[in-house]
Amino acid sequence: MSARIHDVRYRPFTGELRGSTRRSVASMARWSALRALGARRPWTAKVVPVTLALIALGPAVTVLGVKSLLGGDLVEQLPTDLVPYAFYYTLIGFAIWAYAAIVIPETICPDRRSRVLDLYLSTAMSPREYVLGKVLASLVPLLAVTTLPLAVLYVGNVFFATDPFGYVGDNLREIPAILAGGLLIALVYTLMGLAVASLTSRRAFASVGFILLLVISGLMAGALAEVADLGPNARMVNLQALPVWLAQIMIGGEQITGGDGPFVVENRPDAVPLVVANAVVCLVCVGVLWLRYRRRGA
Repeated sequence: MSARIHDVRYRPFTGELRGSTRRSVASMARWSALRALGARRPWTAKVVPVTLALIALGPAVTVLGVKSLLGGDLVEQLPTDLVPYAFYYTLIGFAIWAYAAIVIPETICPDRRSRVLDLYLSTAMSPREYVLGKVLASLVPLLAVTTLPLAVLYVGNVFFATDPFGYVGDNLREIPAILAGGLLIALVYTLMGLAVASLTSRRAFASVGFILLLVISGLMAGALAEVADLGPNARMVNLQALPVWLAQIMIGGEQITGGDGPFVVENRPDAVPLVVANAVVCLVCVGVLWLRYRRRGA
C-alpha cells in the first residue's frame, strides 16, 4: 500500500493571538514548580518535599493537637502562644534549608543539563523573563515551609482562644508580619539557591553547594563573633540566619534570651545592618543570575 500527497497548503491561524509573554512565563513557572515537587515523576521524587513540608508543619500541628486534647479549661491555663511566632523559625530552620536545597535546583538545573534553554529563548521569551519564571517557580513552593506553618498556627490559636476576636485584635500586626517575614525568607533563599544552581547543570552539585554555603557562612560568623570577639554584627555573614533574623524582628514577640547560638536575642545583629545585609545578598544573587543569563547563549 502506498500513499500520495496531492496538495500541500497553509491554513491561517484562527485562534486568539496573545502578544504578551506573561502567560508563557506563568506557565513555565507553574510546570517548573510542579516538577520540582515531583509531579509526573516517580513517587520517590515526591517523598522528600512532602516530608519536609510536614516537618515544618509539625510544631504547629502538635501545639494545636495539645490544645484540642486538653480542652477549654486547661487551655485557659496555658500561655496564649505555646510556641511564639518568631521562635517558630528556630524550630523549623533545618526543614527550610533542606527544602530549599532540594526544590530550587530542580527548577533550573534540568534545563541546563538537557540544553533546552536555547529552545525557551528562541521564542519571544527573553532571558530576564526566563529567570523571573524560575524565581516564581522556586518562591511559591518555598512559601509552603516559610509562611504556611505560621499561618496554620495563627488560625489555630484564634480558634482555641477564649475570645477569638480579642485575640485577633491583640495580635493584628502579626498577620502582615508573618506574611512578610515568610516571603522575605523564601525570597532570599530562592535567589541564593538559583544563583548557586545557575553555576552547574547537576542538581546534586547545586544542592550540596547551597548547603555548604550556608554551613560555611555559619561557621565563619561564629568564628568572627566568638573567637575574634567582633560582636553580634559580625554574624551578618551567616547566610543561614540572615533572613530569619530580620523576619523575627518583623514579627516580634517572645524570643530566646540567654545562652549560646545564633538565634539568641543577645547574639542577633541590629535591625538596620540586617536590612542592608539582606539587600546586599539579594543584589549579589541577582547579579550572578544576570551574568549567567544575560545573553541567549547562556
